[in-house]
Amino acid sequence: MPVYVTAISFSSLCQRAHAFFGEFFKLSAPTSLFFSCFFIPTMLSSVAHAYAVNQSVSVFSTYPSEALLQSCYSQQKPTHSPPIDTDNTNLCFEDAISPDSFINVLSESGEFNNLLPYGEGSDYELLIANVGAAPHEHQQYATQFAEFTLQWRGIEIDSSLFDSGVETRDGDYKENADIGKETKRLISRWLQHVRKTGLFTSKYLFNALEASNYDVALQVPDTVGEFKKLDTQLFPDPFSGAITRYTHPEFEDALVDVTVYPFIGQLSITENELLPKQLESDLQRASATAERQKLTLAQISPASPYAVNSQLVGWKLGLSAASDNLPTIYATTYVFRQQDKIVKVSTTFPPDFSDNIVNQLIVKIQVPQESVMMKKVRSMLVESMK
Repeated sequence: MPVYVTAISFSSLCQRAHAFFGEFFKLSAPTSLFFSCFFIPTMLSSVAHAYAVNQSVSVFSTYPSEALLQSCYSQQKPTHSPPIDTDNTNLCFEDAISPDSFINVLSESGEFNNLLPYGEGSDYELLIANVGAAPHEHQQYATQFAEFTLQWRGIEIDSSLFDSGVETRDGDYKENADIGKETKRLISRWLQHVRKTGLFTSKYLFNALEASNYDVALQVPDTVGEFKKLDTQLFPDPFSGAITRYTHPEFEDALVDVTVYPFIGQLSITENELLPKQLESDLQRASATAERQKLTLAQISPASPYAVNSQLVGWKLGLSAASDNLPTIYATTYVFRQQDKIVKVSTTFPPDFSDNIVNQLIVKIQVPQESVMMKKVRSMLVESMK
């Protein structure tokens, strides 16, 4: 089985951020609105899923850490006392349990929507190391040990060590049955840790990476005009930030979404350079979707500066999509900068109706300050340009 070890640094995070940024995170439950994929990302469903982990997770084997080896050494009782200075590394086998056994148990657990053994390209990567008693070295009972290290885009966010909790003795070991039981015990202990810590939740990831605390520091109003706040949720990616949805009590297709996320770039960048780029990718994706669905796309309000007042100026883009047999649908998007964040307000109605709503809304929004994560990313951007 291949060994996969990723350096723990923010360099890969920064590189992936460039590739990722500007792409909306596609969430699971689509809406019927044409522009939903681009301007109104669907909120995460509150309905329980069959899987505890809906993200794709790649799984690899890796080398045991010193802590894992020491845990194994400390409970071993060899049949004879080794001479002084004798290397005792043979007292614990690496991969005493086949790595494939771990993958099989993980796959059969029903906890993962998309588990990718030895697969590349997933944001989440699970590295498993295990050690256990070497044959003919022990007259007493010994346990098996495993270490589960979870990385997100190459950055370690959790490492946990477990023992099987059950001792086996050389000579009594039944290869298939006992290995399967011990593997299940180790996996079960790790899955309990996953559920207890919320290891694959956005909240855990944001905290681990020291991203902005949107739950505490993001302030948005409960109402704006006749619209009421439905919910605020974190995206599964700290570069996508958080989204707040507002709904209308009478018109279910009338939606207002506020997305707040950090921009990739130095704080010295000007709004006229930064903000139009936030709308360019929206227009490109809308054009591609209109072409696939054979709709006529029109810019009823081309991307241009938009002044809320003398001190608050953003950019606005208004689009419509029409066909011969369906009513015309609309999407209007506004982008503003606050500190190191983009505040994107998206509506499902024309600018003539949305301008007033946005004007009321934007002045009541306060965003988190620059996070530790983004300070590291921007520092690396500076270093990369030297």
